[in-house]
Amino acid sequence: KRMMEFCENQSVLISGESGAGKTETTKMVLGYLTYVSDSLGGEFGRQIAKKLLDCGPLLEALGNAKTLRNDNSSRFGKFLRVGFDTNGCICGGSVDTYLLEKSRVVKQALGERSYHIFYQLIAGATAEQKRLFRLRSIEEYH
Repeated sequence: KRMMEFCENQSVLISGESGAGKTETTKMVLGYLTYVSDSLGGEFGRQIAKKLLDCGPLLEALGNAKTLRNDNSSRFGKFLRVGFDTNGCICGGSVDTYLLEKSRVVKQALGERSYHIFYQLIAGATAEQKRLFRLRSIEEYH
């Protein structure tokens, strides 16, 4: 309401410990914003919100890893920006990510793993690619 009445930017900070539901909460907030935007005639906003949510699995593959506390722990921060037009309809959006654990790429604690994308690469690589990139079997990595 303040955004529309006073043209003020608004922010929502979603934080919490590992496994607290930050990703699901973000989906709920985007769902609500999409619902409000749709009610104002913003069909285009639903498409944008869907694109913002659809990038989640790719971001998770690149930035999530198995830790001792959580098999799918997000190891990065995410800044999601949603733009609205003067009618209050979603008109754009972007996602910025901030990698928190660069060291995880080369070294993991005992019982933890590297980023999911690494294991997906091994699983999908041909024998020639595994030889070229000197990849061992998945079992040889944590």
